[in-house]
Amino acid sequence: MTAHQYLESVLEANKFDDESTGQTVAERRAEVEEKLRKEFGSKIQTIKYSGSIAKATAVKDSYDVDIAVHFKHDAFDKLKEMFDAVYDFLKKHYTVRKQRVSVGIKSLHVDVVPGRRINADDPQDNDVNLYRTDTDSRIKTNIVKQIDAVSASSVRDVIKLTKIWRDVWGLSFKSFALELLVMKALDGFDGSGLDNKMKTVLTFIQENVENVILSDPGNPSNNVADTIDSGDKEYFKKTATKCLGFLEDAEQDEDPDMENAWRKVFKDQTVNESGSSAGSRIIVMTQDKRVHVDRTHG
Repeated sequence: MTAHQYLESVLEANKFDDESTGQTVAERRAEVEEKLRKEFGSKIQTIKYSGSIAKATAVKDSYDVDIAVHFKHDAFDKLKEMFDAVYDFLKKHYTVRKQRVSVGIKSLHVDVVPGRRINADDPQDNDVNLYRTDTDSRIKTNIVKQIDAVSASSVRDVIKLTKIWRDVWGLSFKSFALELLVMKALDGFDGSGLDNKMKTVLTFIQENVENVILSDPGNPSNNVADTIDSGDKEYFKKTATKCLGFLEDAEQDEDPDMENAWRKVFKDQTVNESGSSAGSRIIVMTQDKRVHVDRTHG
């Protein structure tokens, strides 16, 4: 098969299947939303999906259901009070963890992101302030603008491939930052083929990840790249460089086997069509022992 066809098979093997997760996304949202609405009632302006589910960039074995809870402008005096109220309430029902801007419910693979509306008069204005637990500060964002930016980019398949690549190598890089990075890497790209697009992304990572600016579509003054540790950026770059080496070595052969080179990029240990065994094309999701942390909202 061609390199493009192989990458299509990677996407298919790692396709998010809502039916295989026990509780569907809708069921998990309904369970959490019912509890939140019963507790906070009229303080809530709206509850929305955010994250990879809303953007259609989720992949198998690497997703959380991100639920944005927008409280009315006057619901809480302080953002910390808002965050703590949501955390303390959910703690009564689940095992939870505080994350950078969200409350994680491990058993459900759900992240609840509390936000307070900025505009008190226009219910259609989705600008909110989030509470940052790491800096005890606020951050403005707009999840509708974030979702629209990714949806309009036409690079969701490459975003999913990059997430799969991140996960098989055990890299730590928040999903929202990764989405923005892929969009930036392919801005102005006029070629075709998943292999060419993915190689462009790897090259961009190698050359730019340590100093890249990734502006939040919901708040252009927020550089989402700042949320990634320098050590994680360095490891991201080193891994991209290693994978580009697999591709470049293959390209120098008289009869390049690019399918096999891309298998190395994705740590796929199955045998390709030129091998002695047809084998089933299953992506091996073995991960290095690196910690995956809160991937919501950058």
